[in-house]
Amino acid sequence: MAPTEEELANRIVRHLSWRNTEAVALIWPGYLAGLLEWSLIEVSTYDRLGKLLPEVGSKALVELFLDEPISPEQEAEMDADLAPSAQPESDG
Repeated sequence: MAPTEEELANRIVRHLSWRNTEAVALIWPGYLAGLLEWSLIEVSTYDRLGKLLPEVGSKALVELFLDEPISPEQEAEMDADLAPSAQPESDG
């Protein structure tokens, strides 16, 4: 049985309360991406749950879904989108 959105949201919030680290912020989007890929959650659920997490590793996450590296143009656009929020990017 697939977890509900409420169960996942509660788990994310609890996990971040125990260990609010970059590692946790990277683990959850991957886990949610797997649930999405296997149609265990909807895109709208993925989007809502993703808003609970800090924006870390967004370029790598986009590449995961694209199954290819992002273009220089896409990277520049993502950098511009992130600049106003002053979120650190750690895609090395």
